[in-house]
Amino acid sequence: MQSATLKLLDVSTCTYAERVTAAALQGLLNRSQPAIFLNYGIYDDPAARRTNEVFLDDEIWFGKYREMLGNQDLLNLSYYQQEHGFLTENISDLSRVVFENRAMLKGCVIWDEDFDDTVNIALMLAAQEDLLVIEKGMLDWAKIFELPIIHDLRDRWSDRVEVYQWAFENLFPKCLSGQIACIEPSWKRPEFIDYVVQNKIFTYNLTSQHKGWGQILLLMLSFGPAWLRELIFTLRLDKPMRKLGLRLMGNALPEIALHNTIQSSVQSDTYPTIFGWHTKRDDELAFMLLLSANGLRLVPSHLAGNFSFHARVPADRLQSPEPLPAPPELDPHGTYLTFTLSDGDQLMMMSTAQLGNWYNPQRGKITFNWEVQPLLVELAPALLQKFQKQSTPNDCLIAGPSGAGYIIPPLAPDLDRYMKETSRICKQAGIKTVTSYVADPPRRVLRQICQQSEGVIGFLGGYAIFSRTPQVMVGNKVFIANQIPRLAHIADSAEEVLHAVRTIVESPALHKPRFIGIHLFAYRTSYEDILGFVGMLNDPHVHVVRADVFLQLAKQTFSR
Repeated sequence: MQSATLKLLDVSTCTYAERVTAAALQGLLNRSQPAIFLNYGIYDDPAARRTNEVFLDDEIWFGKYREMLGNQDLLNLSYYQQEHGFLTENISDLSRVVFENRAMLKGCVIWDEDFDDTVNIALMLAAQEDLLVIEKGMLDWAKIFELPIIHDLRDRWSDRVEVYQWAFENLFPKCLSGQIACIEPSWKRPEFIDYVVQNKIFTYNLTSQHKGWGQILLLMLSFGPAWLRELIFTLRLDKPMRKLGLRLMGNALPEIALHNTIQSSVQSDTYPTIFGWHTKRDDELAFMLLLSANGLRLVPSHLAGNFSFHARVPADRLQSPEPLPAPPELDPHGTYLTFTLSDGDQLMMMSTAQLGNWYNPQRGKITFNWEVQPLLVELAPALLQKFQKQSTPNDCLIAGPSGAGYIIPPLAPDLDRYMKETSRICKQAGIKTVTSYVADPPRRVLRQICQQSEGVIGFLGGYAIFSRTPQVMVGNKVFIANQIPRLAHIADSAEEVLHAVRTIVESPALHKPRFIGIHLFAYRTSYEDILGFVGMLNDPHVHVVRADVFLQLAKQTFSR
């Protein structure tokens, strides 16, 4: 049981600059134990859904997700109060929090919203020197605290590369080793900065996008024509191609050159990690190509609030891996379906209980797979335990792509190391099934994925399908590519997705039993949609099963 009273600060009506101040201070205060929790409110402002606004526009947000999600922060806090005994005190004034903790602040650091990259420098300086972060427009407000100005970041740099070159030379050596964060200030979403301040993580904002030959080479290794990828990886040309791609991109754009320098400098005893998300000047794929090729794994952290708090709540005892459920007798004429909700690798998905799907009162009525981020065993163990404790026998927790952190496997310079780390983390998290990002990796990559994954029973492959959908055994591991969605149909409506599923189910099959994996785009299709679809199935040879049962039955079939 918790003894100290937790401060609950409502920042739902604060400006962006005020939220930055509050979140950075939260990171300092939560270093030793949970002390303060922020309520960001409900994300009705479209700007709150930036980077996903194309998918989660107002029509689908208000029509489908808002009520289902609710106030994520207060729902999480209610869980912690119930399970961990937190007592809370509501605070509506940021000034009061500063006054009450003024003794631990050694001064302040000023950043400039007109040159918003200075905020990332301010966060690192605050973390290293225990400073209050204030935007230049808040100077009059901050005078009442009588804190000396230790750093004034106005008018110090002329461009972004100059900012982060200075930061790399002067701040990177004093930051936590093994981890970095890419945070785009222009998104104006400060939710995760409490965690980077708490842990003194190097924080920057550089693009990964250059549509030239360098990026084409990385795309070729990841998603090029199957025959060509097989040839490249068989001849072990992937390493020189990856290095050439990175070099060409760096030569073409100074931002990427510095980006490469920073990412390649991250050293870890486990596997180098980057938090955050892509910038406004690139996209998810460009970001993933670069970081994967530089040997990092991503923990997507956009909109993930209060993780300095989650990180300091210990789990009572994480669930040990349970024995695999005994599969039912194999139906030789059967069509087996398994449904997986996407994007569980995102910390935001974890803190919102899968965009509210987890709160569905009928959860457990059908078998269903929930992607989770297995690195929660280290980042937020009590939050992972929430999913473990509340799981029903029909809920299967599986690792999001591509295991312990998001990567594109064919681009990883040390895939064996990544898979061994995935095995270690998944064992701690009680997870035995993994989603792998690329649906049809080259055979050499496929062997590495399967051979270096002790304790994992198998893999569901692919976020989106380009061409091949392999279903194979490698050693004693099964790898089955999801068949839905195809690349052009990721953003289909729930109705369109389920029509595609029904079309496959009703189509004649050359061989049975057959196995059909469906990877549901979380911003379009919900648990409720699948519940209704499964309820209308009336063919006794169509079976909806958990991922682990699905893979065990496939293994029986393939072994014959």
